[in-house]
Amino acid sequence: MHLKLEDILAQESMYRRHFMNSLPGPRGVHLVGTKSYRGTENIGVFSSFVHISASSPPLLGFIMRPLTVPRDTYHNIKSGKWFTINTLHPDFLKQAHQTSANYAHDESEFAATGLTPEYSDECKAPYVAESKIRIGLTFEEEHKISGIETYFIVGRVREIFLPDEAVATTGHVNHELLQTMSVAGLDNYHQVGKSKRMPYARP
Repeated sequence: MHLKLEDILAQESMYRRHFMNSLPGPRGVHLVGTKSYRGTENIGVFSSFVHISASSPPLLGFIMRPLTVPRDTYHNIKSGKWFTINTLHPDFLKQAHQTSANYAHDESEFAATGLTPEYSDECKAPYVAESKIRIGLTFEEEHKISGIETYFIVGRVREIFLPDEAVATTGHVNHELLQTMSVAGLDNYHQVGKSKRMPYARP
C-alpha cells in the first residue's frame, strides 16, 4: 500500500480518523481528572501525553483537540489550575472508555461511568481511585498549534501515587507488573507486554 496525501484526504472521514489515529501504533492512554468552578467532577480519556525536558522541573504535556466545541477538561484546567493523570488497567477498562462519551456540562462523569473520585490534601482535582498510577499537576502553559484551534497543554507534576514494588532501584516504572493499558487509535486497547531494557547507547 502506498498512500499520498490526496489518497488519505479522499477517504471517508471516519475511516480516515481511525486510520490516522492508529497509524503511529500503541501509545499511552490516561484519564484526566478535573473539577469545574461549580464543583462538577470531570473525567476524560486522552492518548497524547509526553514527558518534557530533563525532569527538572518534571513536566508532562498533552494535546487538547480543537476548541470548536465545548471542552470541559480545557476550561476546568484553565480555571482551577489543577488536573490529574491516571493510568488505565484491565479491571476498569469499560468504565474508562465510557468517559469518551459526551455528557452534559453539569453531570459528574465519575458518577455516570462508575469510577471513584479520590482527593489528596494538596490536589484540588479528583484522582481515579481505581488507577494504579495517579499524578497531580498544576497548569504551567499552553501552546496553540497554528491554524487548527488545537492546544498543547503543559502541566507541572506536584505529586505522584504508585505502588512501591512497581519502581525499580534504577527509577524505571514496571508497567508490565501494573498491567497498564495503551491504545492504538480511538478504541483499540492493548495491555503492556514483555519488555526488553537496552543499555545506555554510546558512540
